Order: sequence, then structure tokens, then C-alpha cells
Amino acid sequence: MKRCLIIGGGFAGLSTAVNLSEKNLHVNLIEASPKLGGRAYSLQNDKFADTYDNGQHILMGCYYETINFLKKINAIDKLEYQDSLQINFVDTKGKTHKLKSPRYFYPLNLLWGIMNYTAVSFKSRLKIVDFFLDLMCCFDEDFSQMNVADWLNQKKQTNESIKAFWELLGVSALNTTLQNASAEMFAEVLKRIFLDGSKAAVILIPKVGLSDLFVEPSVEFIANHSGEVSTSERALKFIIEDGKIKRVITDKNEYDDFDFVISAISTHALKKIEFVSNDSSTSLKPVMLITDDRELEYSSILNVHLWVKNNPFQGKFYGLIDSKIHWVFNHGKHISITTSAADDFIAKDNAEILSEFYSELEKYFPIFNRNLVADFKVVKEKRATFIPDSRASSIRKMIGSPLPNFVLAGDWIDTGLPSTIESAVLSGKLAAEKILFSTI
Repeated sequence: MKRCLIIGGGFAGLSTAVNLSEKNLHVNLIEASPKLGGRAYSLQNDKFADTYDNGQHILMGCYYETINFLKKINAIDKLEYQDSLQINFVDTKGKTHKLKSPRYFYPLNLLWGIMNYTAVSFKSRLKIVDFFLDLMCCFDEDFSQMNVADWLNQKKQTNESIKAFWELLGVSALNTTLQNASAEMFAEVLKRIFLDGSKAAVILIPKVGLSDLFVEPSVEFIANHSGEVSTSERALKFIIEDGKIKRVITDKNEYDDFDFVISAISTHALKKIEFVSNDSSTSLKPVMLITDDRELEYSSILNVHLWVKNNPFQGKFYGLIDSKIHWVFNHGKHISITTSAADDFIAKDNAEILSEFYSELEKYFPIFNRNLVADFKVVKEKRATFIPDSRASSIRKMIGSPLPNFVLAGDWIDTGLPSTIESAVLSGKLAAEKILFSTI
């Protein structure tokens, strides 16, 4: 039986471990922090006996690998499915505009939903429909050096449609501005969401926190298949002998009883591990994958959680048009506010952030008053996702390991997707498949 040592307990590491455990390979997963889940985890507000996530993570019907993963770990019933796509968008006057498609008659149902999206004029709706028809029927673009803003302008999308539709969709999906984002990556996202059947576009809302949804069922699955999970253990050195990793030294243990080592950590964390080789002919640069002049650039996400007295919000979630706030999610006891590509906010203190967000909420939702807030938590993810520009696409295509028993996983490898839960879970599946089909 092949034995595998997995470095990193985020979604990529958990996905790798579950997929290997399912095939009865022995796995030992170590995680540097005291918690599992990576950049998506749950926290407790003891004052209100409430669980909240570090950030709201939207899942969609096109997250096929994530859905299959949740089925494997018997957690799929912890998701609430929409019957069909429905999003409430709110404008600066506090008016709600529904983007809603009927359940049947794909793809006409999606086009019908766009044609009834009243946040933009009839002319702009026609332009959006024309864009999707072109994407569906005549997709032969060369996106190698094009950003999303240029692509939308080329397709004659109106300024109001960019503000009220494309910007919120693009910035949320790619966590960067339309000027930075790769058109090639955005096209892939749009095709997966809107051009892969009605169910692909529906939004899935977790009924529980992310730790209850992903982490705890994964750990139970791994344990039931004789695997091991260790937290608060940091990998320090990889000892390479005869072209393979032979030993892994952590701050607690030394491991040599493995056939494969899987790195399921970020590039930033991987570069902190020392690679030591007894063979001067072995090139370690490719192991590090991203050299100083080929580093992925990262973007931040800001999440603010508010515990509101007599919570006035009725909907499950809202998208805010032309706002500093992108999404508001209603969890009953608290609401979660998400701003993507939030670098402008990260350096601000909590008081300034709250003041700006309260003003936005009061403008968009007359039902909200800052005096209703009983408690708050501000969570800043400074390196939330890599920026999926054309440069990043080129770098990802070059990623690989020169060592036959060293396998990579993570949302940053070349999955063809932006930095999402789906990309992380897919990377774990791909890593497991490499090991399962390896002949070494």
C-alpha cells in the first residue's frame, strides 16, 4: 500500500486526503496552524452562541468537484439548493431588482431572466443577451493578453450594464478589478456558470459553518479509513536523496515512512520550507516553482459580521450595485458583509471600516440602522486569492515538480479555474490521481 504524507490541511489537502483514503491508501496529513480549513473556516461568537465563517464563500451548481467531494464525506445534505437561479440586486435608491430564471427550458430560461433584469435598460439587457449568445455560439476569441474590461468594451457592453451586472459578477468571481482580470479566465467562469445547464447557475448556501460542512466530515472520513491528521505541526525541511524526497522534518517530528509527499499549501508557505539535497546535479529551482521574478500576486477580501437586534433583513443574500459592499448574507442572528478586491480597506482600522459600511447599508437598505448593531467582527484576508490576470495564467501553466514522489495541490496550480474552493478541491483530486496511477 502506498503511504502518503500531506502537507497542509486546507481544502486542497483535505480533498487529497479524502480521495486517497477512499482508495485505501494510507495518509498522514499535517497542518501548521491549530485549525484545518485553510482560508475558509468557522469561528465562534460566544456572546451570542453563534457560529460565523471567516468569510462567506458562495458555492454554485457548477462546482461539480466540490459537490462530489461533499457527497463522499456524507455532508451534501448540509447545503441548501436554489430551485433555479435567483439573486436580489439592490441599487443606491434601495430598490430591489431580481435576476431570476425559470426552472425549465434551458438556455431560454437564462435569457428570459436577463431580459427581465430591471436594474438596467432594455437596450443594455439586449447587449448582455447578445454577449452570451456570442459566447455560446461563436466562441473563437484570442484572450491571451486581453483583460475583462477590454473584452466587455469590445462587445459593446453599456456602462450601466458593467456597473449593475458585469462588475459585481466579475469582481466577486475573480477577486480583482475588471482591468486586472484575465478575459480568458472570466470566459471560463461564465461558460461553467451559464452555459452548462440550468443547475450550473444555481447558488448553494451552506446550512452550517464551513468547518462543520467541510472540515469535520473530512477528518471523520480520513480517520475511518485509518488515516491520521495532525495540527499545529509545521514542515521545515525536505531532505532529497537520489532524486526523491526521503525525509520530512517538522517542528515536532521526522518522517521517512512514506512513498509520496503532497504539498497542499500556498506558494508563500512552500517557499519557507528548506529543500536540502545531497546531489548537486539536482535542480531545486523548479521545486520552488515560483521564483522571485515569477511570483503570483495576491488580492484581499474583507468580511464584516454584524449581530443585529431584531434583524430586519428578509432575503438570504443581496448583491449591491455600484457599492463598496458587494454582498450581504443573512444568517439570522447575524449578517455577513463581503467586499472582494478589498486592498483599499485593509490598512484602515475597524472604526473607519464600520463607519463606511454602516453608511452604505443605510443607503441601500432603509430598514437598516447602525443603532441596531449589538456586536461586530471584522475579518481581513490579506492574501485571500491570487490575481487571475494573463501573467498568472502563464505562470500556472509552467508549474510542476521535477521530483517523482513530490506532488502539488492547491487552488494556485493549473486547474483552469480562479482561486476558489472548487479549484482547491479539484487540485486535490488531480494530486490523488497522479499518485494512484504512478508506477514508482
